[in-house]
Amino acid sequence: MGGILFLLLVVIAGLCLWLYLSSRQNKEHQGQKPQVKVPCRDGYIIGYYQGNRLIGQRYVNNQLASTGVFVNTIQVGPGKEYYPNGLLKYEGNFVNGLASGQGKLYEENGKLKYIGSFANGYASGQGRIFDASGKLKCEGNFARLSTNQGNIKDPSVPTGHCKEYYDNGQLKYEGEFLSGVWHGEGRSYDRSGRLLHKGKFSNGKAVG
Repeated sequence: MGGILFLLLVVIAGLCLWLYLSSRQNKEHQGQKPQVKVPCRDGYIIGYYQGNRLIGQRYVNNQLASTGVFVNTIQVGPGKEYYPNGLLKYEGNFVNGLASGQGKLYEENGKLKYIGSFANGYASGQGRIFDASGKLKCEGNFARLSTNQGNIKDPSVPTGHCKEYYDNGQLKYEGEFLSGVWHGEGRSYDRSGRLLHKGKFSNGKAVG
């Protein structure tokens, strides 16, 4: 008699567990958004719609290229972009498919390279750039350097008033830049912080 009662309790417990798991699975299934695959330029997007906004992941050559919000297959708003090796390239705001607004740019090895303002896919405006060891290299205003050379990886350089630092953290130069070089009024220092020159600079060199 005791064995039958034990077996009955086991069956009831199993039935309750099955009903609980089934109910949970149904709720999770109901909460899932229907996934769609939408062709886009150079690839496709997999995600779900919220109104006219497609939330998902964009793939190029079957590799993850970016994640975020897409309108008419164009990325907008907060999102992320990835290198072909799968590591994060950019995280921040997008406008018309390009980095625009505040964001962070990373090297292909995953190290942070730049944090600040972007426009039309390039560092533009106030920001900070870091060296390969992660130390602050330069901060101030950045702008895209006009170039037709396709081998130049990142044509954004210090332009306007900026500060440049040695690898020991000591201020190296503070003043005006033009196309990435010291040009205009500024101050230069040695690695110990001693003032070397105050006044005019032209094409990276002190004048006078």
